[in-house]
Amino acid sequence: MLNRRNVLGFAGSALASAALPAFAAATALPDKVLLYARARGEPQGTRGMTWYTGTFWGKRSLDAAVALFKVNGFSFNRMEMQSDGGLVQDMIEVGFWCDPTTHQPVDKWINPMNGLSCTPKHYKTPQTVHFDATGHARRPPQAPEGMQYDAWITDPVESGDVVWIGENIVVKSITKPDSSAELTENRVPINTLTSLVTYTLRRKDIDMPASTFLPCTMNFQSLSTWYQWMRMGQELGQTMFQLTGRKVQSLQEVPPALLRLIDERHPGWLKDPGI
Repeated sequence: MLNRRNVLGFAGSALASAALPAFAAATALPDKVLLYARARGEPQGTRGMTWYTGTFWGKRSLDAAVALFKVNGFSFNRMEMQSDGGLVQDMIEVGFWCDPTTHQPVDKWINPMNGLSCTPKHYKTPQTVHFDATGHARRPPQAPEGMQYDAWITDPVESGDVVWIGENIVVKSITKPDSSAELTENRVPINTLTSLVTYTLRRKDIDMPASTFLPCTMNFQSLSTWYQWMRMGQELGQTMFQLTGRKVQSLQEVPPALLRLIDERHPGWLKDPGI
């Protein structure tokens, strides 16, 4: 049985209700795990789709941030609510490091922070996350020993007809030495990631049956250590994503240029993403 938030107020409490802050909900929202599943994905068992775009930044510890790439990406996901109120989220996404002006993928790049020639690694990454009924994620079974990992669904916030709900991930790990030339470059062995995503919904949409598509937009920020391919060596600093996107019901809602790029780099993936 899914937990439900208590409905505020009862007969004779009009005065107390009037004193509530403006953002207090008059009626209960769905359980936050279910609300998150509906916000990020499609109805139970159906494959969802999201496209996004934004900017990737780099920052030495004592320098101002520098905008490095335009990022364009797309993801599939599948949300499966569990009988105990938990959630299994399967996702796979592709993304491209693009020129800020032309929006074309960059395969060879001179890092403006150190002048070194680099090969950006466009990404295609799967992930599975198991949330319990409280919205906290289990530690991934493939996580290396000693890695710090915490992930959770945030409590929803309601203001008028707008509702926000998010997912936070915090990770810290230590890179072990590797024999490959790229990995044996002199580099800081500690990797960190702070991933913060917020989904924006409309209350009128949330109140529709859970079997219907729930429109949703996304804002994503992150802080992490350098990507290895940036060749930043012992320099201390951070990278940052600044992304916006939205969930779609059809590929016709995705920018055609992004679809063409995905087809060029990952033929057939849009028809069979593997989840």
